[in-house]
Amino acid sequence: MALKRAWTTAFATALLIAAMWGAGATEALAQANKAPAKARIFFAVNEGATTQTAVAELVERYAQVGKVIERTLGQPVHITVYPETARFRAALAGEQFDVIFGKTVNLLAGAVRDKQFQAVVKIKNPYVAGFITRKDSSLRKPEDMRGKTIIMPEKVFTTKLAEATLRELGFRDKDVSIQYTRLQEVVAFSVESGVADVGVVNPTVKRQWQEKGNLVLLETKPVPNWSIIVSRKFSDAEIERLRGALVALKDSPQGVEAMKAIGVTEFVAANNAEYLDLLKYVGG
Repeated sequence: MALKRAWTTAFATALLIAAMWGAGATEALAQANKAPAKARIFFAVNEGATTQTAVAELVERYAQVGKVIERTLGQPVHITVYPETARFRAALAGEQFDVIFGKTVNLLAGAVRDKQFQAVVKIKNPYVAGFITRKDSSLRKPEDMRGKTIIMPEKVFTTKLAEATLRELGFRDKDVSIQYTRLQEVVAFSVESGVADVGVVNPTVKRQWQEKGNLVLLETKPVPNWSIIVSRKFSDAEIERLRGALVALKDSPQGVEAMKAIGVTEFVAANNAEYLDLLKYVGG
């Protein structure tokens, strides 16, 4: 009988221990289910003032770069695109973005200065706008623009650079007649048709203009081009890791494909100082 009671007691104790372990496992599972999901990284894309591409297509275009950011920082990425500069400017004032790829570089520079964003990378080729004129024009040097009509795109980065260039050359408001238009294409057409003597265009239109045998009278100062900046939610180590991953994209077929999708051939390291200098130059 004593042996039977001892066995019964041992069996009951084992059942109790098993029940306690089961309860502990259940509690651990419940706690795991309550664990918060990893916070998302909000990745904003500023495409520029004249982009006509659909939003869904733009999101798809930047998906591969988004995956690079996701893998590097270990958090899911949510992409939001802003085809028009005006919408991006308004969103930047109120939204809490984590990572920004931007083509309107003066707005990114403002975020570096005013919102403590950190410069990560920029594309290798600097941004150099141009003052264009026809190949049969009598204008041959910058001083020849005095008393002439200059047409510029309205309220874009190219315009700010052009205005800074004119100030640097000593031009005052009364020295030239400046007209503004919404589309880059109108600038080139106005010069070609003789409506304006000189036009200010972005690097792409400048290159197309030269390919037609026309003249670029003057180029603006080279400044940082399309860039990626991040908020201070990331540590210095995370920022450096992301910078390394983006600079290294050129070294793998997958990386080259990701950059090709967004029209980039190579990223290089960027630093805050060059964006602050840019703002001083354009008066932003």
